[in-house]
Amino acid sequence: MNMKKLVVFLAFLFVSFVMVACSSPEGTGSDNKEADNGKQTNDSNDANENNGEDQPSGEPVVGGELSIADLNDAQGLDPHKETGAQSMRYIENMYNTLFKYKTGTYGEIEGELVEDYEISEDGLTYTFTLVDGVTFHNGDPLTSEDVKYSIERIVEMVSRAPQFEQVDKIETPDETTVVVTLKEPVAPFLTFLANPMNAIVNKNIVEENDGSLDRVDAGSGPFQLVEWKKDEQMVLEKYDDYFKEGLPYLDRIVWKAIPDETARTTAIRNDELDIILQLSPKDIQLLEGKDGINVESVTGSYWEYIGLNVNSGPLKEKAVRQAIAWAVNRDELNDAVKFGQATPLTGGPIPPGHWAYGELDTYPMQDVDKAKELLAEAGYPDGFDITVKVGQNQAQVDAAQVIKQQLKEVGINVKVNQLEDSIFFEDLGNKEFDMAIVGWVGFVDPDEFLYNIFHTGAIYNQQGYSNEEVDALLEKGRKTIGEEERKEIYTEAQRLIVEDAPMVFLYANQQASALRDDVKGFDVNPTVTTISLEETWIEQ
Repeated sequence: MNMKKLVVFLAFLFVSFVMVACSSPEGTGSDNKEADNGKQTNDSNDANENNGEDQPSGEPVVGGELSIADLNDAQGLDPHKETGAQSMRYIENMYNTLFKYKTGTYGEIEGELVEDYEISEDGLTYTFTLVDGVTFHNGDPLTSEDVKYSIERIVEMVSRAPQFEQVDKIETPDETTVVVTLKEPVAPFLTFLANPMNAIVNKNIVEENDGSLDRVDAGSGPFQLVEWKKDEQMVLEKYDDYFKEGLPYLDRIVWKAIPDETARTTAIRNDELDIILQLSPKDIQLLEGKDGINVESVTGSYWEYIGLNVNSGPLKEKAVRQAIAWAVNRDELNDAVKFGQATPLTGGPIPPGHWAYGELDTYPMQDVDKAKELLAEAGYPDGFDITVKVGQNQAQVDAAQVIKQQLKEVGINVKVNQLEDSIFFEDLGNKEFDMAIVGWVGFVDPDEFLYNIFHTGAIYNQQGYSNEEVDALLEKGRKTIGEEERKEIYTEAQRLIVEDAPMVFLYANQQASALRDDVKGFDVNPTVTTISLEETWIEQ
């Protein structure tokens, strides 16, 4: 098998798994971070021009407005800067990426702006041929120079810079050819290029706005920005010169920020909403079987945890962190907070069903006696007082209260400090917390689950964790091509991480959405992406 085929084979082998990187079914968020802490086919039917009159059954209808609600509003609109999962969902339909995740899959990729590509035998040189004739929303042509500029800007903006740290140079021999040379092979490189936030932006628009895209649309995607009223709604309209013939079908999308759970479910039952993107387990029970509403669930990519600041107080002791991991009753927590619908994580963050699942089962059940022994060993036989921070995600607020009671059984007295999301995530980024309950969503490759979160000094290593052996394994896994060898590497890395316990892994969630009966073509995706809106239509 030549190198190109091998890399493609590996990139396509990501399978669905049972279960955020973070937005949750109940939360808000940071790179895919949910308090919270990221995909569509190119198969486009020709649009029917009579706007639904005398349409054959099942044929897409052109036109109409779709309203969709998520938990909270975006914080900003810059794809290269924003890390909150909420922001990503608002942004992604304004932009295109070089590759994309296929509709109906968890992590399979195909070309988006890339029409064809070649990978050198040594895995270091990628030659991309761009789709010709793509334009940005202001009419400027999208060229290889915009691709080069965008990748360099991603590195400058820091948020996803580690995904491109092995890029040696980017060349643009002509307007539709991009040649990327790496210093070392990067196994998930194509997957990184499919991340919806690694978008190709219009260099001219960025420069006209002094480098800021916080409230500006510089994209080429199926929809363009019309207005954004912060904490109220965002309006996107169809881009008439979109390069995919016949798409999008919809004329307009209205995003509504409705933080209140009851208000969201009431709105869709009253036909005031077409889609609720994320449902809590309680929402699922409420809306299933209701007239005019479909509830669709898939295995998801949203996992949650207790982050432990390893540089702070008692948590500097590994035995203390392990004690907390043993003291948490994941099954009880799942029943109380998730209505039993999540999958407890008793080992590392990569969940059952994923090809890199480690099958560790390190903490199979709560063990209060073991926890007390470890606390005594660490010099805390009578326990201690500590604070756990949490954002506005109600499920995580509820989890904090349950965990407070569970840790009390071993003498750890927990104070719950609920913060506004902006303050909460700022504190996480600054490592200003003892414990925090949060999650990640949207990861595909095991590198995404582990490297930026557990490598020493990595951008999202908010726990301050460092282990040289883990670092070496994660570096090796990033440049190893074979799946079996990569699984061995990541299993060992997870074993060490779980033993060091910088996080107490809690559970992985299902991804469920509610759709009105007349909404067709929307992909309820494990990564919670909404890019399939370009192929969504309303049956009229």
